[in-house]
Amino acid sequence: MRILVLLLAFVMALAMKAAPCTITIDAPDHIGKAAVLYRYMDLFSMRREVLAVGEVDGHGSVTLTGEVAEIMKGQVRIGMDVAEFYLKPGANYTVRLLPPERNDPRSLGGASLRQLEFLGLDRLDVNALTSDLNEKLDAFVAEDLATDQVAGMQARDLVLKDGSAKPDSVRRPATLFVNPGFSEARVDTFELKLRKYYAGVSDVWFSSFMESALAGLRFGPGTNDSALFARALQNKPVRYNDPEYVRFFLSFFEDHLLRHPFLTNENELVRGIAQADMDSLKRLFSKNVFLTDDRLCELVVLNELYANYHGKTFDRSGIRSLLAKAIRSSNYSEHRSISANMFWDLTTMQPGDTLPSLMTWNTSGEKVELDTLLAEGPVYIAFTASWCTYCELELSAMEKLHAEYGKVIRFITIDIDGTTTSIEALQRLHPARTWPHLLANGDPLLLDKLRLRSVPAFFLLDGPQLKHAPAKSPSAGIAADFHRIAASVPQEGGRRVWDD
Repeated sequence: MRILVLLLAFVMALAMKAAPCTITIDAPDHIGKAAVLYRYMDLFSMRREVLAVGEVDGHGSVTLTGEVAEIMKGQVRIGMDVAEFYLKPGANYTVRLLPPERNDPRSLGGASLRQLEFLGLDRLDVNALTSDLNEKLDAFVAEDLATDQVAGMQARDLVLKDGSAKPDSVRRPATLFVNPGFSEARVDTFELKLRKYYAGVSDVWFSSFMESALAGLRFGPGTNDSALFARALQNKPVRYNDPEYVRFFLSFFEDHLLRHPFLTNENELVRGIAQADMDSLKRLFSKNVFLTDDRLCELVVLNELYANYHGKTFDRSGIRSLLAKAIRSSNYSEHRSISANMFWDLTTMQPGDTLPSLMTWNTSGEKVELDTLLAEGPVYIAFTASWCTYCELELSAMEKLHAEYGKVIRFITIDIDGTTTSIEALQRLHPARTWPHLLANGDPLLLDKLRLRSVPAFFLLDGPQLKHAPAKSPSAGIAADFHRIAASVPQEGGRRVWDD
């Protein structure tokens, strides 16, 4: 019996052993640019980990390989273009980075979401299956919305609390389509057809993905939450690496903290967070019939604390302490990892931290270590982008501040995706902007280190140490900080010092 147990453990260890996943990307419009392969460390904090770094060669090709232990969501980034796909142990993908469509959206951080065209992809590969399923889901939604609403949507009569019809002075149909949901009958029929179509697919991960996607179609106003919970979540394993499961989970428990314990036990909730008492919080949350399972309850608590961190209602230091405790003592290894990623997200690039070492380039194409420009004293750094029209308004305001405070504060501009030509053109148009203008050359790792999510972005430093991260923009009151800094600088020679 003992030998059988050991053998089973050995087999399980082999099954969980990481294997390489390789992707070769054809990106002829990105020759010479850095390419990065990431994996999402968890789908709650969405923190990413770098698996491989390469450079697009002269033929417009780059190959990246990373070790993965299971199917997980990944991302490739080349310059300001990103594309997502699923990493699979042992897979070897060849893809083409498709050119952007005219109306392709750009994120606030400047990244453009591009599509990957897989070449020679096995029809039963997870990327082929999920792509095919998503197309069918989109087609169902589009068809349902385009057809007769009375037949295709949940139409609802307007009624008062006493059950009588609500009088209306305007003509309208007998029903009002407020907060519509898909017809349950149509979803049932669609699900039946879908299951028949994929009956021959034995991929367990994909089956779970499809289950959560179908549950998502049933979610919405007027849903019987108890029935849906029993169908999709109750007594089922939490699928941490299934993006459809996580999306459904987050939607089902969205704003749970503010909708339940905050409304019914506000004082106890606020006190529990301030005192970093996880047991007290879990008792509060578990009063909801959907959260009697300890694992689900703790996961909802962690996610809700993380989601409400930047609000003004709850004690931030208490939330940080709760996450730190979960890192050390949660009974669930997945929650320890998720808490660590959430804690990192909330505490990295904060005032008091040292700015990460960054490599940039000047307009002559020479490498410049940013550390060499961070002498003692105040430094104001602006991150901009060539495509950012609003950035120019801030740079104009920054120019006026530089004229007044340039002798006391060092100014630096870093363009995340500009070129030498574009920077030189701007300098000719604005000769008064005499501060250093540097280029990031679309380096994804630089953006990762700074955790830049949007531009323009501003940082105020004392030497290499962050004092305000992010700092106010030139048009939003940074002048007042500059005035205090200038007033703290000794009038005679010596080291320039300042303090908040």
